[in-house]
Amino acid sequence: MESVLQLVAKRQADLDRHPLFEWMNSGDRAIPDPLLIMPPMATFSMGFRDVNKWVFRYPEAADDLQRGINVHTFEDQTHSRLFLEDWKRLGLNEWLGWTASDTLWWLFRAETNEVAREHGVYFLSMAVADRTDPLLRFAQSEMMEALGAVFFKHASKIAIRFTEQTGVELPYMGPFHVALETGHMDCEDLFVEQRLDERKRTRALDLADTIYRIFTAQLDMWLDYAHKYIDTGNPPRPPARPMIDRSAAGGPGPRPVADGPVHPSQEPLQKLLMARRKRSEAHPFYSWLENRGDRVTALQALQRFIPMWTMDIMGYRDLNRYAMRYAEPVTDLHHAVNSWAADLTTHNTLFFNDWKQLGLDEILGWNSSDTLEFCYLDPQTDVHRRNIVKFTELAVAHDDPVLRLWLMNALETSGEPFFRRTKALADEAEAVAGVRLDYLGDRHEIAHHAPVDAAAPAVHFKDRSLTPAAREVAAHMIETVFDAGDEQLEISLDVALSNKFGIA
Repeated sequence: MESVLQLVAKRQADLDRHPLFEWMNSGDRAIPDPLLIMPPMATFSMGFRDVNKWVFRYPEAADDLQRGINVHTFEDQTHSRLFLEDWKRLGLNEWLGWTASDTLWWLFRAETNEVAREHGVYFLSMAVADRTDPLLRFAQSEMMEALGAVFFKHASKIAIRFTEQTGVELPYMGPFHVALETGHMDCEDLFVEQRLDERKRTRALDLADTIYRIFTAQLDMWLDYAHKYIDTGNPPRPPARPMIDRSAAGGPGPRPVADGPVHPSQEPLQKLLMARRKRSEAHPFYSWLENRGDRVTALQALQRFIPMWTMDIMGYRDLNRYAMRYAEPVTDLHHAVNSWAADLTTHNTLFFNDWKQLGLDEILGWNSSDTLEFCYLDPQTDVHRRNIVKFTELAVAHDDPVLRLWLMNALETSGEPFFRRTKALADEAEAVAGVRLDYLGDRHEIAHHAPVDAAAPAVHFKDRSLTPAAREVAAHMIETVFDAGDEQLEISLDVALSNKFGIA
């Protein structure tokens, strides 16, 4: 591990020279302005809890190395609450003036925050990158700890000055967190003497350097935010009505066909898909939607459960853009994946507009920290985010476009019963309340790309021979997707019946 630790020390020194720290430490900058860069940090700092819970941690640690990593993850996953506490103590709720939808726009739509979303998908797939090898996982984790310590070294000095001026302590930016951020994994002693063969050493160094490049890009983005918003005194604001984003790399192209001929080797998968869809149709949540009685209107029924799906629906864009899509498509199947993914990246703007049409900002009354807490720390949204990790890992782990198309097909098919029910409710709500609900009304196609060539041939993927091993993977994808869906429907039923959000 000596070469890894040497690289970590070098990259620490490199990061310490980043221009962000010159900006933060400028003597003519008022306190607490340098600490107001927390909004572009939110995706990483709040999502780091998920990385520790469901990516780095070994569900069943097999040796001391895995157990050592696990112990470290339990402490690191607590930092999100410290982050939120600082957010409130620094007055960011008041300075930003964000409603719930403003916060969702920032997390999932704002151009300035795009870098964080792309890297967020990478962090969720890090267990794929290291293939669960604790030596490789240590290389990634150690670099993260070391680079984090560089940032908090600078931030804590400013936080101390803020406390001296105001008497308000900052547990995340201040010395409390710095004491936890030693710049090393707690389990480092277990790994120092481990020897890596040449192949594994090369991979470990590459993974560690990937973390460095990500951190550098993050700091670039934070500095850009500082110049645009903090220096000008004008916090970011979403447009009055966000335009549909069709900028996903890969662009429009040939469409995959999921309901065409099926090769005999894929027939078991098609049968499994239809069986799971039929089972999902019978979920009690859908029975409640259809038989809820007169006391709950169609509009109220939607308002009762839709907030629970926020992370799935808003995050679906990033899953498709950064996990499903091929950076360099070659075959017709690669292009079909990219074309489908490009369409699916547009849906969250429709949902964002539905959120506002449902009046959820006014009903919930959440400010920015309330929204962050719900999205990242609510015990029931934990289930949704954990399932996003599973989908991300499945996409990144399997480069075969037929398998990715099966994953996408499973995800879209699992949503068909959901949208059939929400469309009925949306149609009724539109007629009675005069709202416009394109996402819940299943009018997703209005956001899709137009084909480059209307005459381009459709791309079939179920008519191709599939090996037994590949079929097993695809079956696992189908089961994982529908198991996740059933779990989330169960939560939706509980939330709706208990009226978690106080819909009157």
